[in-house]
Amino acid sequence: MKHIFTVDLSKDKSLKNQYLSNTLITNIEQSLKNNKKTILYLNKRWAYDLLVCKDCNYIKKCPKCDIILSVHKNPKVLMCHHCSYSENISLKCESCEWTNLKNIWVGTEQIEESVLKIFPWVKVFRLDSDNVSNISSKKDALENIKSSNIIIWTKMITTGFDFNDIATIWIILLEQELQIPKYDTEEKIYSNIKQLIWRWWRLGGETNIIIQTFVPNNEMIKNLIELNYKDFFKKTLEERKKFNYPPFVELATLRYKDKNKINSIKFITDLKTRLDVINNWDYEIIIFEKPIKRDNQYFSKIIIKWKNLREFLQNIKKEIFKNKDLVVIFE
Repeated sequence: MKHIFTVDLSKDKSLKNQYLSNTLITNIEQSLKNNKKTILYLNKRWAYDLLVCKDCNYIKKCPKCDIILSVHKNPKVLMCHHCSYSENISLKCESCEWTNLKNIWVGTEQIEESVLKIFPWVKVFRLDSDNVSNISSKKDALENIKSSNIIIWTKMITTGFDFNDIATIWIILLEQELQIPKYDTEEKIYSNIKQLIWRWWRLGGETNIIIQTFVPNNEMIKNLIELNYKDFFKKTLEERKKFNYPPFVELATLRYKDKNKINSIKFITDLKTRLDVINNWDYEIIIFEKPIKRDNQYFSKIIIKWKNLREFLQNIKKEIFKNKDLVVIFE
């Protein structure tokens, strides 16, 4: 029997930290007595806030994309990071109509601070992209891992690291990553966690793997617990067909960058207009009107879905090949 379980954070929460259950704290204490290590795993170093009903575990999804909506503070709305759909934040759950809604978010640094407050005498090592960026720092990390009692880690743990004496791997707040605006988000989460699980079981140990979550009834989490890839694959394929995603259509992102925000928006808007005029085919374009600023550049983009995108994009091949600031990404 495989050692994989869930802990419901809405029922088992400590007074010391809302994202660390009493079961987790007790488990760490026992591991320390047995001279064993504990891994606290977050699939991402950070993520957007999301809104969860603590009574029925309902999480609001985008009606257009079937992606979990993220909480935005300014303006205060729920927003889809895929199609830019937004709606006001409701005071009650639309599933059970109770008002016990909770805004949740946690990162590796926050977990590290909380663990050190609870266990100030133990050595805690946080391993994420902030402190491991090259081969040299990776070697240093291995030495720190050997001497640490508690290791806080992101998804890089699934590749390139093998070590023993792990009593328990705790997966913290897996639902945080469910609202990432990609059609294959659940598939990547499932694959990454499955890889994490099998890495330790291949070592032949008795490591327990526990998913700590506010939504234990989430289908993907239940499939993980049951190691039920068949049902997960079937559900994923049905959703992709329903919402027009690969393998049923091709998907590409056209991304344009400019130092001027207005120019960035204008270029991508004009490009969409040209495609609309030239083509009279059954395709779908999703345009992002608000550009994202990175390194003093404004990135605007459109996402195109169609059955033969290469044929479709022939009409703008001159812009694609001549404009170094326009990038086409096929997914």
